[in-house]
Amino acid sequence: MVRQNWSDDDLAQGLHEHDPEALETLISRYSRELFYFIRLVLDGVGVVQDAEECVNDLFVAAWQEIDSFDPERGTLRTWLTMRAKYIALDRRRQLCRRQAYTLQTTEESRQWGTSDGGGGRNTSRWGGHDSDNRFSLTVYAEANMEHLIEQSERREELRLALAMLPELDRQLIYLRYFKFASTEELAAKTGLTRTAVDTRLWRARKSLREALRERAHEYERI
Repeated sequence: MVRQNWSDDDLAQGLHEHDPEALETLISRYSRELFYFIRLVLDGVGVVQDAEECVNDLFVAAWQEIDSFDPERGTLRTWLTMRAKYIALDRRRQLCRRQAYTLQTTEESRQWGTSDGGGGRNTSRWGGHDSDNRFSLTVYAEANMEHLIEQSERREELRLALAMLPELDRQLIYLRYFKFASTEELAAKTGLTRTAVDTRLWRARKSLREALRERAHEYERI
């Protein structure tokens, strides 16, 4: 139940006591404001779902990490805003890296498709003699193959990391990020509350990040 008459101090105390009504009231009071703030931080990068996920991550963090809130250093609203900023900036970096990769692969595909535009004669961007052109194409093909292998390995790492999750978490991840189901739809399908769904998704994403990071460190040691 939303407690409109609670002050922010009451909310902080309720969160410390893990009172679900405090979290519901916090979401009701600040979700819209922080959603628009996060959209400003993302500044046109990504889609609405990215901002929504940042908001979900924020309130899960508030629920689980309220002990880091120090009322002597600022208000609860300021603490939430700062946490929202860091979460949104982290998402923005992820989205920018993803966009940069997409642009790079698109340009590589365009170059590959136009490198032999002269009816069997290499006439344009590779330049020089045929032997030089063949050498350039070979180097490019090998680099492209290495890239494809790397992407395949990453997909395999993700598959293995997903397999380590509890069955319900795997189902939630699949429906949310592959079938684009909303939080409300997941709650209705699983019988969980929306807060419980958001919490499980947050924990699942955290587990996936940690598993992928550990695998990356293992490769570095080889």
